[in-house]
Amino acid sequence: MARVSTTTGTIRSGDAWFTREVAIAKYLTAVGAPIIPLSSTLEAGPHHHLDLILSFWEFVQILEEPFDPYQAGQALRHCHEALKEFSGELLVLALISEARQLLDRLIAESEFTLADAEMLLQVSDRLEPQLRQLPMQPIHGDPHSGNVLKTTRGILWTDWEDVMIGPIEWDLASLVASPYVFGTDRDKAEMALDGYGRSFDPEALAVCIEARTLVALVWTIILHRQHPDRSRQARIEGRLRWLRSRKTR
Repeated sequence: MARVSTTTGTIRSGDAWFTREVAIAKYLTAVGAPIIPLSSTLEAGPHHHLDLILSFWEFVQILEEPFDPYQAGQALRHCHEALKEFSGELLVLALISEARQLLDRLIAESEFTLADAEMLLQVSDRLEPQLRQLPMQPIHGDPHSGNVLKTTRGILWTDWEDVMIGPIEWDLASLVASPYVFGTDRDKAEMALDGYGRSFDPEALAVCIEARTLVALVWTIILHRQHPDRSRQARIEGRLRWLRSRKTR
């Protein structure tokens, strides 16, 4: 099974993020973490072909029924425990720094109204110092519901290109932010948190949900520019509304 860079490859230069993903996957597979493993028959990569970057992974059969949120939370906790011992070099809060650069670019390109641009910069300026004060460790970086799969091998996490040093609450926010922001599947979000275990800091989770929503807004806009879609536009507008509502808090 090949994994090919698409939108991310148009934003990030080089292949350091793909190289990091392969290193992380090798480590997590070796320690028995619940992830899709790299290919054991092909050189994993990363490889370059026709201006694309790709890597090779084992084929796993994905089941049609939805994953169990409680089990997804348990599997994420397992990954976090394993990642504590990863000794490779990782950047601190890399997604936050990257999102700020992208936000500045979108503002320069007049993507937002002046009021929204000011609001988003204020949110970014307020949240980053708060995040840097939280306890940190290696984390997945982008464990949203599309990156956890129910397979014949059980619940497996995938997409490790965004691994960074950050608070565990960032990963939990990535898993539950959309239900909190859009008011859908809140019961499933709570089940995922129960599966993870309620040992996290609720105040830190609230900060991370806000920061995650800002990062998701930026990337949804980039995706929408490349592949316009009504549902994406609705998510952009919904996240903007939610972030505006936080300004008064």
